[in-house]
Amino acid sequence: MQKVDFEIQLPKIENARNLPIHEEFFWLNQNGTKRKLRLHDYVEVYKIPYLYEHLMEELDSQSHKVLTSLLVEQFTQASGTVEDMVVLDVGAGSGLVGQTLASLGVKSIVGIDIIPEAAQAADKQYPGIYENYYVEDLANLTEITKQALNLRGCNSLICCSALSKGHVPGDAFGVVFNQIAPNGLIAFNVAQYLWKDNTKAGFRHQHSWVENQDVFEIKQMHHYRHRFYMDGRPLEYLAIVGRKRCNFLES
Repeated sequence: MQKVDFEIQLPKIENARNLPIHEEFFWLNQNGTKRKLRLHDYVEVYKIPYLYEHLMEELDSQSHKVLTSLLVEQFTQASGTVEDMVVLDVGAGSGLVGQTLASLGVKSIVGIDIIPEAAQAADKQYPGIYENYYVEDLANLTEITKQALNLRGCNSLICCSALSKGHVPGDAFGVVFNQIAPNGLIAFNVAQYLWKDNTKAGFRHQHSWVENQDVFEIKQMHHYRHRFYMDGRPLEYLAIVGRKRCNFLES
């Protein structure tokens, strides 16, 4: 991990007990000042080089390792080589997933995120990892970007911790899903409590494509601990890798 000019202080357990994810916070000590930031204040977090990475290390995050490894494993088991992979990293953030893919031997990675600060952080922290990094709203993806992605011929998509509640909605995800080549691999993860939720607020209701085998064929499901909450509780996730069978709205 690179040297940094800040220190992270996690809240006392009693001050963080049972906080919802979107309310989790930490203290940032930098240049003689101390300020409170929420974990999901991505714009502010990405402005500080390697802050996100150090936060994930403090919370023992495993998703960037687990999901990338599963994707590469499924791709190579299907008679491909890692050098053949052309990966679209959706919700790429500061580039941690892209960097992890590159460390596994992936040569061709394209990133996309709605936050300009994410693209700037990825370019500064991991120069050369992404062939292109698009700053786009997935729900309103421009035709120019759609054409560029189609021409690139992405045969894999990874969406690490960006399909949970409050992030990428199902219809917006469908736009990038459709840019992946036929029979391409799709890897994503979701909190287990959202997967098990059978109400309209649950993941499978919000993303009905995941159980439509004409659109998406699940190849592997893996339960694991994503990270720890700020109060020390384990946050359990489900990693899913499957094969695209057809585009959205064409099933």
